[in-house]
Amino acid sequence: MKCIICGKNEAYKHGMCSSCLADQIRLQSSKMEITVCPKCGALKINKKWYYNDTENVLKRQALGHINIDNGNVESINNLELSDDRIIINIDVNSKTLGMVNKTAEIDLKILKESCPVCNKVTGSYYEGIIQLRTFSTEFDSRLNDAKDLIVSYVRDLNRDNPNSFISRIENKREGIDIYLGRKEDAIKIDKLLNSMYFTSMKQTKSLAGRKDGKDIFRYTHLIRILDVTKGSILFDKKYYMVTSISANSIGIMDLDTQTTENITQKEFYRRNFNIIRKEPLIDKFIVISTDGGESQIMNSETYKIITVRQVFDSKEVSLYKYRDRYYSM
Repeated sequence: MKCIICGKNEAYKHGMCSSCLADQIRLQSSKMEITVCPKCGALKINKKWYYNDTENVLKRQALGHINIDNGNVESINNLELSDDRIIINIDVNSKTLGMVNKTAEIDLKILKESCPVCNKVTGSYYEGIIQLRTFSTEFDSRLNDAKDLIVSYVRDLNRDNPNSFISRIENKREGIDIYLGRKEDAIKIDKLLNSMYFTSMKQTKSLAGRKDGKDIFRYTHLIRILDVTKGSILFDKKYYMVTSISANSIGIMDLDTQTTENITQKEFYRRNFNIIRKEPLIDKFIVISTDGGESQIMNSETYKIITVRQVFDSKEVSLYKYRDRYYSM
């Protein structure tokens, strides 16, 4: 059956095709005005800025600019935005025709204005600083890894709070400084890095000014990452070799007695450890023979044969060296 109005398309409802059915819905639209931040795309409507879910914000706002005779809008299916208009597809519940799908156009005026958050970023605004350093005070690749982790983490925070941002990053000879838009984010970053690295942390604050009669402070979080690895040499009254390291503890071996112990972050930084050698010396050996709790092994590079008081299960072993002595871990 053809449409009783146009006679071209197949009838869909009430003897009319979907296009002619939509034409029966009478609506009026009023001009809409919005402000858009040219930098981040945030929307300002009625003096309020919206940073997330801006499409749904536009849909809700567009509904207020549509009047329908003898019906109401049930749902919004799609919205297209151009420089001078909004094209919106809606489902209308008409009292005489039932549910009808219709496309409406709303005249639009777009103003450009930088939002408060982008003004802060542009002005290098910050409330907190993360200072990434190493225990040895030497620049280390761990600092770059930590920086990348922080950048990714703050990007995730920014999805929920636009005031979470990094205003700038400074690379220094001794480390990396990261400037944060929110002081609360610095505390979160402290916890994040402490869960992933063996660290020590110190927080200080400085007066940045006054607002509404109250002091405004900026907070600096100094985070030192222990830059050692398995086989590194430490000294605290005697020499130790690092046997393992995690975020919570570090394993060390007394090089005189070859006894081992695990110590926590708190205990490590309470003692007076110094790094003697960061990069371990490792030699590979081929096991020649084993007898009476001793093994003869040959250096795979120099072919020098030595005897050690240890039995090995494999034919090839790697030993850590310090002061011409070898240690197995």
